[in-house]
Amino acid sequence: MSTYFQRFLCLLIVLPACLGAQAAAAKSSADPLDRGNPRAAVTAFLEACQRDNYSLAAQYLDLRQLPEWERSARGSELARELEAILNSDSHFNVLRLSQSSDGNPTDNSNPLTETIASIPHDGKTVSLQLERVSLQAGGAEVWLFSPSTVEVIPSLKPSETTSAIEARLPRFLISIQFLDTAIWKWIVLLTVVVLVVLLFQLAEKVTLAVISKFEASSAFFGRRIWIKSLLQPWLVLLAAILFGLTEQFVNPSAISRLYIGRVILLVVVWAFAWCFINIVDLFLTRLDTLLDPRQRIVSHSMIYMGKRAAKVAIFAVAMIIVLDNWGYNMTTMIAGLGVGGIAVALAAQATIANIFGGVSVIADHPVMVGDFGNFGGVMGTVEDIGLRSTRVRTLNRTVMSIPNSAFAGMNLENYAQRDKILFNPTLQIKRGTSTEKIRTLTAAIETLLKSHKDVETGPSPVRLTALTATAIAMEIFAYTLTDDINQFYKVEADLFLSLDATLASVGVELV
Repeated sequence: MSTYFQRFLCLLIVLPACLGAQAAAAKSSADPLDRGNPRAAVTAFLEACQRDNYSLAAQYLDLRQLPEWERSARGSELARELEAILNSDSHFNVLRLSQSSDGNPTDNSNPLTETIASIPHDGKTVSLQLERVSLQAGGAEVWLFSPSTVEVIPSLKPSETTSAIEARLPRFLISIQFLDTAIWKWIVLLTVVVLVVLLFQLAEKVTLAVISKFEASSAFFGRRIWIKSLLQPWLVLLAAILFGLTEQFVNPSAISRLYIGRVILLVVVWAFAWCFINIVDLFLTRLDTLLDPRQRIVSHSMIYMGKRAAKVAIFAVAMIIVLDNWGYNMTTMIAGLGVGGIAVALAAQATIANIFGGVSVIADHPVMVGDFGNFGGVMGTVEDIGLRSTRVRTLNRTVMSIPNSAFAGMNLENYAQRDKILFNPTLQIKRGTSTEKIRTLTAAIETLLKSHKDVETGPSPVRLTALTATAIAMEIFAYTLTDDINQFYKVEADLFLSLDATLASVGVELV
C-alpha cells in the first residue's frame, strides 16, 4: 500500500482517541436525549432503533395527540414503522440535516419545522417533518417528529426495491444483518471499495504517465510532483462520488448510510488536507532551494518548523471539520485549545521570544553564518543561527551561545559587510618639534597616502587632534580599497614602513 493510504490508516488510529476525548461534549444541547437539533435528534432515534430500544426511540416522536395510556405501546410500534420507512428511502441521509438548534431556515416557510424525507404515497409525496417544541413550560426546546408525521406513519409502506435481487440470493446472505443491513449489501459495498481503490491507483498512474509524455525535460520532475499533489484529491473525490452512487443502488439501512456517509466525509476531507500539506511542503522546500546558500543554512531550521506548524494546523482544521460534521460539539474543544494555548504561551515566553528573535534575525539578516563581527562586545564568527540561540566562535576559539531574543537586540557590527577598511593610526609627535617640521611631515604623509594605489583619502587625511604636555597627536584617516582583512594587513604594513621612512627623512621623532 502506498504512503498515501498508510497516512489514512494512521488517521483512523488517531481518530478514536479524539472521539473518546469529545464524548462528554457530544450532546449539542441540555436535553439528555440529544434532541437539540434536527440531525442529532434523527441520529439518536436511529441509534436507539438499531439497539432495538423502541421505547427510547418513541421519545423522539411527538405523541401528545395520543392518550397517555396508549403512548407506551403505540409509540414503540410507530418508531419501528418509521425506522422501516426511513431505511427504505434511498434518498434519505441524516448528514443532510441541519446541526443548528434553529434548524434550516430555508427548508420550510415555518422556521419551527424541518423536512427530513419525502415519501411517495398514493401518487402523492408525503413529507416527514421534525418540529421544534417545548414539552413543558419553561423547558428546553427539542426537535421531535411532528404530530402530522406521526399520524401518517401507519399509512406509509416501506418500498421494496431490492426484492428482485434478494430473490436470487441464498437466504443466509439476507438473514444475516449488520446495522440493520443484509450482509450481501455489505459484501457489495466492500467489493466496490476495493475496486475503487484499485481504480484510483490505476487512474493516478495512467494520468501521470500521459502527462509525462508531453514533458521530457528534467525540470518537469518538480512540476510532476505539484500535479500529483493536486491530482490525488480530485481522484479521491471522484471515487467518493462513484461509491455514493453505488450506495444509493444498494440502499443500506438509514443508520448504515449515516456511518458510511461519515466515512466518505472523512476520506474526502483527509484527501484535501494531505493535498494542502503537500503543497505547503513543496512550496517551502522550493523556497529553501532558492535562498542564498549561507542564508539557506540559517533558515533551514525555521523552514522546517514552518512545515511542521502548517501540517499541524491543516490537520487540526481537517479534524475539526470532520468531528463537527459527525455531530460532536467542537465549541468546547476549541475553547479548551485556546485556554491551553494561552497557558503554554505564558509558560514558554522565553522560548517563544527566542524563536521570534531568530525569525527577526533571519528576516532582516544583519548577519549570516560565516560572518565575522562585533556582536554586543563579542568578537567572533557566526557559526549557526538556531531556533533558540545563535552560536559565535570567539577569537579565543571558544563557542558562545547567545539567546536569539538578546542577540536580536544587540548592536551587531558585521565586518563581513565592509566594502573597504579604515586605516586610522595616531602618531604621538615629541613636544618641541618645530612647526616647520610638523607642516612638512603633514604634507609628506598626505602625498604618501594619495599616491598609494590601495588607499582612498578624503579632504583632510592628516590632521592634528590633540596637544599634551609631552606630545602632539597627529591622526591619519584613510581607507584601504579592500574588504579582505588579510589584504588589509599587507597594505597596513606597507603604509607603516613608508610612514617610518617619511618620519626619518623629515627628522621627526615620536614619543
